[in-house]
Amino acid sequence: MNKGLPDFLIVGAAKCGTTSLGDYLNEHKNMFICNPKEPKYLTYSFLKDAYKGKGDDFTKKKAIKTLEGYKNLFKKAKTNQFKGETSVDLLYYYDKSIPVIKEVLGDPKIIIMLRNPSKRAFSAYSHLVRDGRETLSYIEGLKKEDERMDEDYEFIWAYKDASFYADSTKAFLENFTNVKVIIFEEFIKNQEEIINEVLEFLGVKNDSNKFNEVHRNISGKPKSQLLNTLLLKDSFVKTILKNILPSSFRARVKYVIQKNNLKPIVTKDVEANYLNGVFDNDINKLQNILGKDLSLWKQ
Repeated sequence: MNKGLPDFLIVGAAKCGTTSLGDYLNEHKNMFICNPKEPKYLTYSFLKDAYKGKGDDFTKKKAIKTLEGYKNLFKKAKTNQFKGETSVDLLYYYDKSIPVIKEVLGDPKIIIMLRNPSKRAFSAYSHLVRDGRETLSYIEGLKKEDERMDEDYEFIWAYKDASFYADSTKAFLENFTNVKVIIFEEFIKNQEEIINEVLEFLGVKNDSNKFNEVHRNISGKPKSQLLNTLLLKDSFVKTILKNILPSSFRARVKYVIQKNNLKPIVTKDVEANYLNGVFDNDINKLQNILGKDLSLWKQ
């Protein structure tokens, strides 16, 4: 185990089930996922002047900015627990993040989760709509993407660009000894099986641990933006509840409230099909890298 620092990283991609996986793992007695789950310390050194999009200041405020602060996140981990975190911007900024990871953590185990790229892009858009940050239509947001990223918006605004996986996945496979790639669609169908595979990959015995049902970090258009803000933003009351209520219980309550407050974002066919074909070459590259059929993503 990596003394005082994480033994493994769930590096991304965003909106591909990483929150659910982290929550599942955190239920196991021999696992410890830090809080916040996405400390973003490993990217802060080169992103400290970024986060200039609407609402990005909240992300920057929560980012862990010092090595001492990063180590403090894992102080409560027991000696027999495997420690991890889930900063999903690590995959997107792979060219800069990999050298930092190697310098700070050495050769940790790496978990990558990937999803149909077109659906991931729309899910990222829906996430920002949910948070009241995105006000444009999906197509308008895609057309503004390059401009926004040039202006140092947070990576979640990179709807299209963050859905290209081949180069970043290849880089992690080449730079780290132990890398596990999970396909989101397979995870959704066989969650318990995939979780057990991940535990085996991490070297953790399951001991027939039964996992509570965990729901994804759902998105949509809020019926009440005020209620949605109360759920998402930090507050004194939420801090108290975090200290007295189990994380799995809090997650289920949050899901129930969000599910009733969020309505799906309905898209026209032209929007839903706007990125059709854009990712085909990247999918082909990724198939060769992983030796895995991903033709389902092209349908």
